[in-house]
Amino acid sequence: MTGTLAKGENYFEDPAFPITARHVVTFPSREPSHEHDLTEVKHAHDFNELVLITSGTAMHWLNDDEFPVAAGDIFLLQGRQDHFFHERDRLEMINIMYDPNQIELPENRLLKMPGYCALFLLEPVFRKQHRFSSRLHLERLSLSRAERIALEMVHEVDQRDDGFESALLGKLIDLIVFLSRSYQKSESTNSAALLRVGKVISSMEQDCAHDWKLEDFIEMSRLSRSHFIRTFAKATQLSPFEYLIQLRLQRAMQLLRNSRLTISQIAFEVGFNDSNYFTRQFKKRKGASPLAYRKSFGSSS
Repeated sequence: MTGTLAKGENYFEDPAFPITARHVVTFPSREPSHEHDLTEVKHAHDFNELVLITSGTAMHWLNDDEFPVAAGDIFLLQGRQDHFFHERDRLEMINIMYDPNQIELPENRLLKMPGYCALFLLEPVFRKQHRFSSRLHLERLSLSRAERIALEMVHEVDQRDDGFESALLGKLIDLIVFLSRSYQKSESTNSAALLRVGKVISSMEQDCAHDWKLEDFIEMSRLSRSHFIRTFAKATQLSPFEYLIQLRLQRAMQLLRNSRLTISQIAFEVGFNDSNYFTRQFKKRKGASPLAYRKSFGSSS
């Protein structure tokens, strides 16, 4: 990062609830749309920013590359990415800012959607490689619906009526689901490729206990073995089976906390065919045995 750092403390009134929304308009005078408006200044965030281009055009500079954007383009900017907009021509956009690490998004359910995996996990990673061709682009009717939800979020931030935090979170989830479903209808070649890899991730999330084989994932992705493994690792920082093991252990932790199943039963429930192997993997990654983890929650059953 070499530009200005846009800190969440300047945008989120309550650091414990980092969600907000800003409507950015290009005025003839180029005056800022809101306090701390860095639209034309090279900057990065310590939070995520979901950008909806609702009108006009511009060039978007991102990490030493740039792409044209126009009404209907929607994309996620992950934290610590230098970017800014220039050559703005009547550009209007809505920026949804949030910190996914501090808000209660139903990530385990969202990840069951191939469109969410593709749009929110994969597309930001492959944007430069795909020359922005795998972005989500909405036609007017769909854009109007997304814009309505986003403007409702702006209104909630401006009015701050009782319950606005709950309303913001609900509308953010509504928007994410709508955009994810829309992405699943994308027809570009690169979008389709991301969706196939997204289907692999969502299939793991939906049934982590299934006896998955690497060939299953390769068939779903329709990529070569080496290309699939590289693509998956680039997107998730894990190999396919390391990702699967992590999912199984997360599910096992839930069962250890909330069920009376034995350790062996839990091992088989989440997809491990050997309870001793399950115990070794659990202890290796979580720093304690499954039984010790369960006891830490006050149960030894």
